[in-house]
Amino acid sequence: MSQPELFRRFPSLSIPYRALATIPTPVDHFEALGSRMGIDLWVKRDDQSGALYGGNKLRKLEFLLADALEKGLEHVWTVGAIGSHHALATALWARKLGLEPSVLHFPQPLTPHVQKNIKAIATTRANLTLADHRNDLPAEVFKVKLREWLSSGRDFYYIPGGGSSPLGTVGYVNAALELAAQCEAEAIPIPDVIYVAAGTCGTLVGLTLGLKIAGLATKVIGVRVVDKVICNKPLCAYLGHQVSDLLYEAGMRNVPRLSNKDYHLTGDYFGGAYGVPTAPGEAAIANAKTYGLNLEGTYTGKAFSALEAQASDWQSKTVMYWHTLSGADLTDVLEQFTPEMLPPEYREFLEPV
Repeated sequence: MSQPELFRRFPSLSIPYRALATIPTPVDHFEALGSRMGIDLWVKRDDQSGALYGGNKLRKLEFLLADALEKGLEHVWTVGAIGSHHALATALWARKLGLEPSVLHFPQPLTPHVQKNIKAIATTRANLTLADHRNDLPAEVFKVKLREWLSSGRDFYYIPGGGSSPLGTVGYVNAALELAAQCEAEAIPIPDVIYVAAGTCGTLVGLTLGLKIAGLATKVIGVRVVDKVICNKPLCAYLGHQVSDLLYEAGMRNVPRLSNKDYHLTGDYFGGAYGVPTAPGEAAIANAKTYGLNLEGTYTGKAFSALEAQASDWQSKTVMYWHTLSGADLTDVLEQFTPEMLPPEYREFLEPV
C-alpha cells in the first residue's frame, strides 16, 4: 500500500485515516471492447481495492472507521438494502478492526447476487434489523423507522447509506487525485469523461471535486441507480459544499466550491425502481463479461449500459468506466454460512429466485 495521494499532496491535513485498501488501484486499457464502441476505453479497477472486500465503499471506510476508532467507539451502525454492498463492506471491515456492526435493512428485489450478500453479511454476526418487507418503502416512512432505530442505541458511530457523509466522500477526493497521479506517472491518457454509478452521491461528488482540485477538466457522469429524491444535483452540491468545508477546516486552502452545474447526472438507465434489472443493463453485463469485466444488475450493469448507449457522443475520445463493484472472492466467507445466522424474518429471502 502506498501513501494516499491526498496526504502526499497535502501533508499537513488533519483527517482521520486508516489504511485498508490496496491502492493505487490499477487502470486497465480495454482496447478491444472500446474499439467496438468507437472509443478509447479505460477502466479504473476499484473492484481490486481490497482482498477482504473492495469496491468503492472501502475508500470511504478508510476514513469513517478511522474516525470511529479515534473517537473510542466500539459499535458501528449503518443502513442499506438487503443486498447492500456498503452494509456488507462495513460489517466485514468493522469486525476486522474489532468494531461491532449493526445494520438497518430495507428490501429490494431478490436476485442470486442479493442472496449472496445476505448470506455473507450474516457470517459477520452483525446485528440485523429489517425496516419493512415492502420493496417500495416510502422515503418518509423509512426516515421515521431510521430515527426510531437510531434512538434505541447509545455510544455508536453512525455511517449513512453508502458511506456518503462528508468525511466518507473524502475517500473519493483522494481517488480522483490518485487517478491524476497515475495519468502523470504511468502515461495513462487523461479521460475526457468518466462514467460511474451514482446512488448516495458520495462517489460522484468526491470524484468531481477531486478532479477539480487536481486541475483536470474531465467530465464525470453519474448514472443514477436510485430514486431521484435520493440522488440529484442539489444534493450533490450540498454534499460537495460540506466536503469543501471539511477540507478547508482540516488545513487545505483554496478548496473549490462547486455548484449544481458542476455535477452531471443521467437517470435514463435507472429502470424505474431500485434493484430492478433492466434489459440494457443485463445486456451490458453479458457483453462486459466476455471481456473479463464482471458487473451486476443494481449498480454497475446500469452504469455500463449508459456508457454503451452514449458512446457515440464520445467517438475517438478517452472514456473511463470507474468500476465500483467489489471483486473480492467471498467463497470462504459463504462456506461459513448457515440459515441460523440470520434473524427469522430474513430467512424468506433465501428462497430460490
